[in-house]
Amino acid sequence: MSGTPAAAPAPHQQPGPRQPAPQQPAGLRHAVLGAGGVGLSLAGDLARAGQRVVLVMRPSSLADYRGAVRVRSAGQGDFQVPVPAVARLDEPVDVLWIAVKQPRLAAALQSVSAAAAPALVVPLLNGIDHLPLLERDFGDRVVAGAIRIEARRTAVGEVVRDSLFTQLELARRNGSRDGLDPLVAALRTAGIRAVPGRDAQTVLWHKAVLLAPLALATLAVSGPLEQVRAEAEAGTLMLACARELCAVATALGVPDLDPDHLIRTLESLPGRTTPSLSRDPAELDAIGGSVLRAAERAGVPAPATRALLRPRTPAAPITPNDPAAPNDPITPKTPKTRTHGQTTKAGSGNA
Repeated sequence: MSGTPAAAPAPHQQPGPRQPAPQQPAGLRHAVLGAGGVGLSLAGDLARAGQRVVLVMRPSSLADYRGAVRVRSAGQGDFQVPVPAVARLDEPVDVLWIAVKQPRLAAALQSVSAAAAPALVVPLLNGIDHLPLLERDFGDRVVAGAIRIEARRTAVGEVVRDSLFTQLELARRNGSRDGLDPLVAALRTAGIRAVPGRDAQTVLWHKAVLLAPLALATLAVSGPLEQVRAEAEAGTLMLACARELCAVATALGVPDLDPDHLIRTLESLPGRTTPSLSRDPAELDAIGGSVLRAAERAGVPAPATRALLRPRTPAAPITPNDPAAPNDPITPKTPKTRTHGQTTKAGSGNA
């Protein structure tokens, strides 16, 4: 699974099977950097709706790409749509979607030239630390994005979508909607439930408080959510972590967080739910380390979160009260960045 698991919409909003959308006049020009589950799903939906889309892929993947994105979905039907792909983006675009994992971010940005000059840059990364890194390259063109989808790449250009719908929340750091309305309209035309968020920090934290406990707990037990629930200690820590992160976000000024509602959401997710972190721990720092560092900045104790981040062995089960545990087992790595057509600008703090 990539992104954040999507809670079921209200009954009157429950989407049914979608027919292929009629071709629309060319609208925004989109580039999708990263051809994993999220990137392929997004590119496929946009292209099927008639939007101009190009995929930016690794050269090794590009060599095996057949020129079309194939989406398989039990709830929405299968479709295939032509989408061009390049190893390096040298043409201007209106929107640059970043759908790579944070450890690959710096390397992936080398595939985007200054000539691309995107008006908007929308990262769909997990965690809360990546906006300042991108703002050094793109300044106030960066828009926070949080996608809720269950999608997994099964082959080059092929993705299986397990969720019934895709929801995408977008917000600028200062809460302005400047330039967002056309993007929201384009996404909705593609069948994506796009909604403007309050501000960047709120968008990222509302995703993090759900994803981090779920991802860390499933990684700790090396299994899906049903295994977390079967192991009382892991299940207890997951819910405690959720409450801790709500307290951290609230201390940092994030509004509208209800820990009881979050607990109910975690308890209602399907047992098969398996975040991508449990299959690829490369994002451990982006998902877990970022919220732990935020807890330290906010002065909020986070023993359950810290316990889930520690390596687990049969002889040393996860426990929130290990005095030998280091203060911060995650060491952040700040990738080098470069300027894309503007003066380098320092980030304005963590989201």
